[in-house]
Amino acid sequence: MLKGFMDHWVPTRDPISKFWKQDYETAANAIDELKSEIDFDHFTFYTKWYTNGVKSKLPYLYNHPEASNVKTDNEWGRRIVNHLHEKGISVGAMLQFLTYDQHVWERDLSIDEWDVGGFAETEQPVSIADFTDARFQARVKEIIREQLAEFPGIDYLFLEFEGVKSEALQVLYGKWAEQRGEQVPQAFQFCPTAIEHCKQIGQQLTFIWSDEAASMLRHYYKLNLQAVQDVLKEIGYVGKVGVVIHVYGYEAFIYPDILPDTSWWLVPWHYWVFDHESEETERKKAISKALMTKWKLDGHHVCYLGDVTMGRNGFNPAAKIDAIREFYQFSVDLDLEGYLGMGNPVPDIGLKWEAVTNEHVLDVRNLYKELYRGKRHR
Repeated sequence: MLKGFMDHWVPTRDPISKFWKQDYETAANAIDELKSEIDFDHFTFYTKWYTNGVKSKLPYLYNHPEASNVKTDNEWGRRIVNHLHEKGISVGAMLQFLTYDQHVWERDLSIDEWDVGGFAETEQPVSIADFTDARFQARVKEIIREQLAEFPGIDYLFLEFEGVKSEALQVLYGKWAEQRGEQVPQAFQFCPTAIEHCKQIGQQLTFIWSDEAASMLRHYYKLNLQAVQDVLKEIGYVGKVGVVIHVYGYEAFIYPDILPDTSWWLVPWHYWVFDHESEETERKKAISKALMTKWKLDGHHVCYLGDVTMGRNGFNPAAKIDAIREFYQFSVDLDLEGYLGMGNPVPDIGLKWEAVTNEHVLDVRNLYKELYRGKRHR
């Protein structure tokens, strides 16, 4: 079972991560010290998030002047990949395809915006791309082609399409229905599974859960994944590919059915530290485990993306530790392909979220020293 951590190559606010702007020696030494204590065998980096983390020639990706990859023409990232390989550690790139710096992304290719300035190094809300536009599929190919050309050593490619909201989606549906010569129904339909699921997780039945939305999303999401498959075949990529989805969100009822190849992974995520302790949270945990078990039994490759150094104001450190233990053990018992931890337990520079102190980081570092010590499954 793959056992990994994550950090950012992308421009990020200092309280969240400083890894992206360290010099090579500092970054490599931090990883080496971590490896000397914890038996991990994988590291994934966000190379494209709300912001862009590589030196790019593409006009719609902004090159932040403080990013180490921008300063070194991507030599920094290539050296990190090579260094990890020398240590027997595989490397992943995680790319968020729906969010872009507003000042370099066209308005007519945007469906919404998202204020992420508290986390990402950007002064304006990021643009949410129109994933129904053929230009979007072309750009997905361009981004993947460029990143794998710049970093040919990437072993895993994890794709994320976060940021779609019901309101913007409903506008897209109106256009889609018009193109198909259909009328937008006065009342949208919800299948019994969606109704019961939303009841269990305490989620209002918004448009994104409707049968109409699901039909449109399956159509366009399948086209976008096929665009990825086509470009990977074109360039001869032989690494693993996965789609990142929220474990009990609407994506959980779409992506498992439309993966373009049986070798693709599902990478479901949730950080239980974000939830208050309650009966509803326990239901969400049970539902999440049931969905991952189903996907595994259906023959999917599943890698859980769990918490390392995530947090929120007022979080309970003991409950956080208990949830990490619970879902790591679940991943082992279900014999998942991997367990990827969101965060880098390195004080001061490593990826961590709100309200997480260096003391919390060291506590979770000791926890993963224990968890990752076990025998590797594959």
